[in-house]
Amino acid sequence: MIFNRANATQKVRPARVELEDGKAYSPEFEDIYATRSGAYGQACHVFLSEGDIPNRWADKESFTILENGFGLGTNFLATLKAWRNDPHRSKRLNYVSLECFPVTDQEIQSLSALEVSEEAKELAKQWPPCLPGYHTLSFDEGRVRLILVFGDSMELAKKLSLSYDALFLDGFSPDKNWRMWNSELLRDLSRYAKEGATVTTWCTKGDVRRALTDAGFALEKKKGFGKKRERLFGVMKAKRTKHILRPINEVIVVGAGLAGANLAYSLTLQGINVRVVDEAAVPGAAASALPWGILHPHFTRDDSPLSKLSREGFFMTRSRLRQLEVQTGECLFKELGCLQMAHKDTIYEDWLKAVADNKPFKIPENYGLLLNRQEASQIVGLELKRGGWYFPMAGMARAGAFCRALIAASAVPYRGNTTVRSIDKKGEKWQLIGEFGEVIDEADNVVVCAATASSDLLKEPHLGLDLLPGRITLLRDTDFGDLKCPVSGEGYIAHMEDGYCGVGATYELPRTGPWTEQKAHLTNLEKLDTLLVDHLPVVVTGAYCGVRAAGSGRVPVVGASVDESRWLSVWNASEHIPQDSKCWENKGLWVLAGLGSRGLSMSVLCAEMLTSMMTGAPLPADPALIKTLAPQRYLKRQWFNGKVR
Repeated sequence: MIFNRANATQKVRPARVELEDGKAYSPEFEDIYATRSGAYGQACHVFLSEGDIPNRWADKESFTILENGFGLGTNFLATLKAWRNDPHRSKRLNYVSLECFPVTDQEIQSLSALEVSEEAKELAKQWPPCLPGYHTLSFDEGRVRLILVFGDSMELAKKLSLSYDALFLDGFSPDKNWRMWNSELLRDLSRYAKEGATVTTWCTKGDVRRALTDAGFALEKKKGFGKKRERLFGVMKAKRTKHILRPINEVIVVGAGLAGANLAYSLTLQGINVRVVDEAAVPGAAASALPWGILHPHFTRDDSPLSKLSREGFFMTRSRLRQLEVQTGECLFKELGCLQMAHKDTIYEDWLKAVADNKPFKIPENYGLLLNRQEASQIVGLELKRGGWYFPMAGMARAGAFCRALIAASAVPYRGNTTVRSIDKKGEKWQLIGEFGEVIDEADNVVVCAATASSDLLKEPHLGLDLLPGRITLLRDTDFGDLKCPVSGEGYIAHMEDGYCGVGATYELPRTGPWTEQKAHLTNLEKLDTLLVDHLPVVVTGAYCGVRAAGSGRVPVVGASVDESRWLSVWNASEHIPQDSKCWENKGLWVLAGLGSRGLSMSVLCAEMLTSMMTGAPLPADPALIKTLAPQRYLKRQWFNGKVR
């Protein structure tokens, strides 16, 4: 084995798959995807370890598997099938898999083992485009989560956030793809093993055995599968620091907009009892009450945190909407596509250069296409000022109905018309206090998803939420009847078949006021001139008004609530910059707020992030990205700038 080649990071790109004697074959690595003795048989014998994995997940709350090398997905599909067929299965299964060269959905389905062909069809329906980052897929009403992480394993393995019960090592042969078996990589992957976790692989090379042994696994060789005489099996014997999370049995969510409704849904999928409190009569009021909103990702050349959040969140929201549609029979999402038009000609030129340079990465056509003005106009149905990014999987979502469907599907108690004035700690409980000082409800864990009211309820004046009032101008249902898909640029325009036609939206800041309804409409109608070459006269029929709450840097606030006075006392007393610590957290008090104008694209991802933080499940996003959402980030910035002490 040669482990001393250049360690340049490998970029995500589609796998090249050919057939050799009827077997899936990689011409790049000159190796087959699975043993000729049968992929499904190998998955059951080697990776499910002849029943060892099902025996270990029996009657557990959850079970987590980490895999290096997803390939055609046979190990996951065999695991999913075994889990479904096991009456003593764990309540939840988390399967995290690293892959740098993803296959296509067609290859997942056409090349799957016959024994898991039905499961392969389910997987293919959810299969994501070839984009770097995290892709979370859900099965069995959320009880099974597949987190696909597309990227270089050697880089990804240094920054995961999970602890696993089993490790599957299933790359191409070490002689063909040395990076998959590098000792540094194996050491990094081993760091996430729980005490007693197992490792399984068909590879018995000496360097692999030494690396795993050095990492703390006690190894043994067992009978192999097919023509392979032996396989490797090991148990983590090294002592592990145990991070004991208090079991969460019940949670109160304050707020039933996109943030709160999605969080309630995510928590109930984890078997947690949830109660929701909101000042509105029904879920999905205030800024989340939109009859339709645009669900689309966001392109930036530097792939900023905002861009990553909107891209990965877009897919999660889209998937959840589709799942709810199946559950409820209600139409919640229309896949119309969406055009992100360049604000200026110079921006479009910059995008052209980014595509030529594959910046920030090569964009697959089934995800996004950069179109010129003529191409974009043809797809949109109206003559546009310039071209932009067309996202074919984007569309329009019924925001308010989405919130109500989430609460209904969660079957959680909803207490409407209830105003929470404060949240106070009494003993081990957090109490919700009403307008007259009465205790509305109490629980060990409370999550504030109250948008503009979040800072006051949490007693965190430096949470960094900006309040952004705004209006959408509503037009006649006959206006822009030729518009085929929403356009977003310096403003946006959308037209739905049920009569909804909107142009927006204003940001009514005090420094640009005073704002009247007439001024708001004129501002929105002026946006049409930045989007379209020309258009027929339109008639204003009304407005939709709301107040957005946006986090600092226009990214949300997600995590444990911070006791600001305690945080300041630690930072002011320290000679060095303190490391992030739980000592200043308000134990059991959490926040999910500040989604701004991107509630549709970010709410599901943020809800899954917070649910994972609370329960200890694998995080569905890069920990570095999650760190940018930390509730104390604005307080920290103010401290460094000398504005708070």
